[in-house]
Amino acid sequence: MVLLIVVAATLVGWRLLDSRVTAADVEGPLHGVTYAPWAKDQDPLAGKATGLWSFLRTAVNDTPSPQIKPRKEQIERDFAMLGGKVNYVRTYRTTDGGDSMPALAAKYGLKLVPGAWIYSPNEAKLQFGREASEVNAEETGALIRMANQNPSIERVLVGNENILRFDGEKDLRDPNATSPAQLIREIRNVKRNVKVPVSTAEPWHIWERYPELAREVDYLAVHILPYWDEQSSSTPLEYVKEKIGLLRKLYPNKNIIVTEVGWPSNGAARRSPGSGVVKYATPAEQARNVRDMVAWLRSQNIDTFVVEAVDQPWKSYDLEGKAGGYWGLWNADREAKFAWTGSIETFPQWLSCAAWSLAASLPLMLLFLWRWPRLGMAGQVGFCALVALSASAVAYGASVAAGTYMVASEMVGWGVLAFFLVSSLGMALVQALEMAETIWRGRWTREALPAAEMIARQPAEREWPKVSLHLAICNEPPSMVMQTLDSLAGLDYPDFEVIVIDNNTKDPAVWRPVQDYCAQLGERFKFFHFDVMKGFKAGALNYVLSQTAPDAKVIGVIDSDYMVRPDWLKALVPYFDDTKISYVQAPQDHRDWRGDRFKEMLNWEYAGFFDIGMCLRNEYDAIIQHGTMTLVRRSCMEEMGGWATWCITEDTELGLRLMEKGYGAMYSRERFGHGLTPDHFSGYKKQRFRWAYGAMQIMKAHAGKMFFGDTKLTFWQKYHFVAGWLPWFADALNLIFTWAGLAWVLAVVLPPLFGMKPVGLPPAEFIAPTIGIFVFKLLYSFGLYFDRVRCTFRQSVGASLAGLALTYTVGRAVIYGLATSRLPFMRTPKMDERATLGMALGMARGEAILAALLWIAAAVLWFGNGVVDPEARLWSLFMIVQSLPYVAAVYVSMVNAVEQMRHAEPVFEAPAPAPVADPTLQPAQ
Repeated sequence: MVLLIVVAATLVGWRLLDSRVTAADVEGPLHGVTYAPWAKDQDPLAGKATGLWSFLRTAVNDTPSPQIKPRKEQIERDFAMLGGKVNYVRTYRTTDGGDSMPALAAKYGLKLVPGAWIYSPNEAKLQFGREASEVNAEETGALIRMANQNPSIERVLVGNENILRFDGEKDLRDPNATSPAQLIREIRNVKRNVKVPVSTAEPWHIWERYPELAREVDYLAVHILPYWDEQSSSTPLEYVKEKIGLLRKLYPNKNIIVTEVGWPSNGAARRSPGSGVVKYATPAEQARNVRDMVAWLRSQNIDTFVVEAVDQPWKSYDLEGKAGGYWGLWNADREAKFAWTGSIETFPQWLSCAAWSLAASLPLMLLFLWRWPRLGMAGQVGFCALVALSASAVAYGASVAAGTYMVASEMVGWGVLAFFLVSSLGMALVQALEMAETIWRGRWTREALPAAEMIARQPAEREWPKVSLHLAICNEPPSMVMQTLDSLAGLDYPDFEVIVIDNNTKDPAVWRPVQDYCAQLGERFKFFHFDVMKGFKAGALNYVLSQTAPDAKVIGVIDSDYMVRPDWLKALVPYFDDTKISYVQAPQDHRDWRGDRFKEMLNWEYAGFFDIGMCLRNEYDAIIQHGTMTLVRRSCMEEMGGWATWCITEDTELGLRLMEKGYGAMYSRERFGHGLTPDHFSGYKKQRFRWAYGAMQIMKAHAGKMFFGDTKLTFWQKYHFVAGWLPWFADALNLIFTWAGLAWVLAVVLPPLFGMKPVGLPPAEFIAPTIGIFVFKLLYSFGLYFDRVRCTFRQSVGASLAGLALTYTVGRAVIYGLATSRLPFMRTPKMDERATLGMALGMARGEAILAALLWIAAAVLWFGNGVVDPEARLWSLFMIVQSLPYVAAVYVSMVNAVEQMRHAEPVFEAPAPAPVADPTLQPAQ
């Protein structure tokens, strides 16, 4: 049933992308097409100097660019393809196979309308290393010979859009551009030497602007291309009618021939700023507009040449932007793009795309349904739908890529974008699986018993193993540590010891009060101090392990700011009766957040990990050991050789090593200890940086063992360790996306300021799914919090903002962790100094800069390129979405400063001492 629902929805979704539009039918052969004889793998401008540096290098070296020649056999194949479908073929340069074209055209029943290319001095210098007068004489001479030697040639053209290029180059103050007077001289020269009508090809507005040019030609050869005119709000057909009407009014005695009319099948959409009308470059739009325009021009008895016969990919690379290579009636593989009669499909490949997306998604859906048959149907349908949607996004992107002409650099760019997209979708699916498993599984099956029930089950004569509790401190406030020691002294457990080790605290006034207090608490409490202890916290804990009572069977670790419940040990130590259990973990929790919005945000952000991620991992015996509130079997710890001093997250690393040896673990989500949240946003960031950096250290050190070595890790243990770190990799990808996006915007905006060609915007096919992934992550976060974390909606929003604010920090930590071997240990300061607004901005300085840059880039795109190109505004929206994590960081840091200025002194709330668990903390049933 689930598969039927998802497959049907997928097919319907793809089918909705396809519709049918009507257009005028065009029967019989076309009057004419324009033709450039270049194959898909050829670029007539290959080797041509482009850009300022290349231009200067060519000018200094005085070396012409290598020229390529069209293939005669390719021209013949193209003319054979055009034979019977068109009557005339218009060409642009006599040097492009002009010597062979007349005979080949006659062979296939075609007539030529040849053109001579008129070069400006700069063009001739760059392409040939010669003077323009010399090159132009060769072009016009060849044109004259063709016209005089081939009676089938009925008219010729001298130059193509030379005045249009003159106007553009004049704006750049290029004194060497071709002027109207220069072009008129070339036209007169050809007219003196041929017996056929002569003209030059220009857009309609050039004929309107230069009547002196119209007086020199025998007919008006006009280009009418509504796609390029973003100032017009008319439909393409109305546009053609308007321009023909204008020219007829201006030149009633001139024969008008439309030498270029057409529409691209691919390229950027273009918006008319005045009306907001958007012109789309799609195969369906090309078919409809070309058919309508050709049919109307035919009804007016106007000879018409459709631009162009075959797609010319090289134009997208060098001349006209993305759309330039897609004006052909046939694609570059010489396949017809559309039929000239009947209705037009807007997305004819929908069925093949649907088939590919289902072929890719069905195996994963079947695996999911086989592995989790008892999840609720809503969860099964939701996850399978996301799998199908992700596969569809990739299939759609692949279909777009398949229809796009790309050079090597573009292939690399698309490949990188595809890698990021697939990686992001994969990470989103991992989170979707977590969401489905968590929300729709009903209840946890491997959860720990409530403390009261576990204690009640123990026989009165039970022998309780000795527990050694280890407390490592460094520059901690003595009063805070004393609170922790008081709570440990109040433990309701028959046999335990507490060992405190202070390492690397230089000021005796900080550590001596703790030493004296331990002495007051009695013989259960021991204290050690070292001015210098190598290995940071792990080194200190290893030393304490050597000083542990010989009869201690369980080692407990607690942070210096934690106050524990009296029933902690009695509730969790019994799990060690199972000899497979190597450690038992309880959550971190906090006691100082009430009444402080900043700390409240942090408290509930932490809670999400312990109430969601750790509970799910416990189902697979794959929990992450996280230091404080952990109990470890001593024999296992000694077997492992203690804590790893090379890793700054030694707790998680030890837990992984234990699982690699086949040992298990147990997790209780009941809160047995409450510590202090970081006082500052900077402390919060340092703590998460350390965690993420340590995770990368562990991953690099254990990757071989986890995936290829001799290990007793189960598949699901491996999966959950990797899946637990994937969101951090996503943050790193987000940071890379941010840097790359800003660089891309610069490449779009800056080159035109220097007269250079800009880089095209990234395809919308990649932008839209990325925004969709961000929206899904918000739904994922709120959905899990609503179901599993006992907090209000406002608190869940605050938790989401706090987590989002760490994106920059975690991303940097992952990148540094992958690139470096070791960073110094960074402790999380508690009871730190008061923050100010200035400090708040400083704590989020990097994020504030990135947010500002992204908003500036978004504004530049929206009000610049976005005026004409709607995709630029989509990219602008993407910039805003990218900025949200950095904006969140600035917001959280400001909340931190405001709250600290509002509170004169920190307030610590100790949890109720009763050993009975709070029923509101029990798992959802």
